[in-house]
Amino acid sequence: MKLLALSVVALSAIAVAYDDIAARGSHGGKKHYVKVGTFDGEVKFVPNQINAAVGDTVYFDFLAKAHSLTESTLKTPCTFKHGGIDTGLKPNPDNVPGLFKYPLKVENTKPRWFYCKQPGPPNHCGKGMVFGLNPAGNMDKFIKYAKAQGNAPTPGSMAQNVTVGLDKGKTLRYSPEYLLKAPKGSKIHFDFRAANHTLTESSFDKPCTPLGKRSAIDTGFNHANPDDIPEFKPFDFISRSNTPRYFYCRQGGSTAKSHCGKGMVFAINVNEHKFKQFQKRAMATLPKE
Repeated sequence: MKLLALSVVALSAIAVAYDDIAARGSHGGKKHYVKVGTFDGEVKFVPNQINAAVGDTVYFDFLAKAHSLTESTLKTPCTFKHGGIDTGLKPNPDNVPGLFKYPLKVENTKPRWFYCKQPGPPNHCGKGMVFGLNPAGNMDKFIKYAKAQGNAPTPGSMAQNVTVGLDKGKTLRYSPEYLLKAPKGSKIHFDFRAANHTLTESSFDKPCTPLGKRSAIDTGFNHANPDDIPEFKPFDFISRSNTPRYFYCRQGGSTAKSHCGKGMVFAINVNEHKFKQFQKRAMATLPKE
């Protein structure tokens, strides 16, 4: 009887080990699967968090209707992290499994944070459509921050937040760099960070030249923030139409140190393709260092 019991235990151990090896695949890393879509009437990642080891791969399957995997940070869940992953919106109106899959290779075990950038309405991030990779016990906090940021209220409209300047002034970018939808009457809130930037309205054809209209926006250099203090000198404006509008930072003027020439531009009511064209024009406009 003892021999039989030991044999059963041994076989069970072998089966578990075999299952683990199979799950890890031929390259030694375990495979994880996440569905991205609408489930029980709610937009979400399923599961919304995974603990993975170095060498593992997480596969994201994008379902109906159109979602993204966009990297952010713990404290700003609904704002793109410059240099991070952004798949763009993956349209799948017929809800076909496997139509769009994205593999994410795990290179370290540090927490990484993601959201769906579908603006809606409703704003998917504001609905808690976020994902944590190795969240280290902070997933509930991340969801709470997402719902707060993504649903910032304004009278009769949806507020959208933009950070001006990243990484304590080392990264010359607006984040997000463009807003797909900023309908008439909606409020856009700008948090100017280190060191000194502007929001200056321009045009698609002349990205780094002030628009020159009396109604055009130009904050000037009135939002200096050398110590990179959040919300130190914010600026808000109300979108007055549903048409595209283009902006840039005029720090550095027309010199080789121009922020605009380095791609620090912003636009509203444009898609990703149109924005990339605008940014490319800006970076080709001025001399290089």
